[in-house]
Amino acid sequence: MARTTFDGPVRTLKGFIATGNVMGQAIGAGTVNGATDIDKYQGRAVTIGNTTTVFNLPEIVSDTNTTPNTLSTIGLEYTFLMTANLSGETFTLNAGTAAGRSTADVFQGTAQYVDTGDNSMEGFNAAGADTLTLDGSTRGGLGGSIVYCRAVGANIWLIQCALNGNGTMVTPWS
Repeated sequence: MARTTFDGPVRTLKGFIATGNVMGQAIGAGTVNGATDIDKYQGRAVTIGNTTTVFNLPEIVSDTNTTPNTLSTIGLEYTFLMTANLSGETFTLNAGTAAGRSTADVFQGTAQYVDTGDNSMEGFNAAGADTLTLDGSTRGGLGGSIVYCRAVGANIWLIQCALNGNGTMVTPWS
């Protein structure tokens, strides 16, 4: 179906369910520009294997226009799943100026980390960082690690990370 725009509220008694093969998108090695690939990755489960991958989130635009042609990006959401252990590779998620954008968008939220060796837990607050880096070891990134982020307001990405790693965790934020 082509992109459809509605002017006014949309109601459904049974909800909207997005399904199908395109709801899971794999990313290989390299850099992804989230601004040019919004429709490809936004709202989908993005899977990452054992490759060095950089994902640059789009700029958060808080356009107050209420017409269907608003430029606002508030509400964009991304979910990343490590399907394999990062082993000597990294996954980097950039926001704001770290992603090459003109605004200082930052992360607000936490990274919770489980050491798979002894099942101990630790966590770190994003505290306004604009970069998350997973390394498959003390910064998380083993298979099953999940990163969820959503643009919730001007310059703010809500981020929640459930990370698996080995050893005493060090902060994944910078």
